[in-house]
Amino acid sequence: MTEASGFFPVGEGKTYQLGQVRMTFKPTLGGDYSLCETSSVPGSGAGLHRHAYDEWHVIIEGSYESRVGEEVRTLGPGDMMFAPGGTPHRIKNLGPGVGRQLGITSPAGLFEAFVAEVVESQIDSGSASRQGVPALRDIAAKHGIEFIDA
Repeated sequence: MTEASGFFPVGEGKTYQLGQVRMTFKPTLGGDYSLCETSSVPGSGAGLHRHAYDEWHVIIEGSYESRVGEEVRTLGPGDMMFAPGGTPHRIKNLGPGVGRQLGITSPAGLFEAFVAEVVESQIDSGSASRQGVPALRDIAAKHGIEFIDA
């Protein structure tokens, strides 16, 4: 990995397209946290889930519905949410346009490894619904993420 310069323009980093959500992971030199610049269309986001690591979301642009535990709030630019490890949470772009946020997870690398595997499984098969492709929940479980039906 090239040493990080300390400056990161919009869109710089390792980018993944997962459905209608575009995620760009910024290079970090330490193992304490990961930074992920995310853009999403209205209606897209992460369903209710939990995992052992801590997760922050800082809204840059747009309006998002966010749930942490049982509390639900609407967030706009400058607002933040924090989900401590183990806490059920979700976030969804309410529209009307593309939303942008910065996700911070700690420790580093866990969320990016999950995203990379999900995207790779879709590329290998051409479609996440084709037989033989690991189910999203199976990949999530491998990475310690539990999706909660609600």
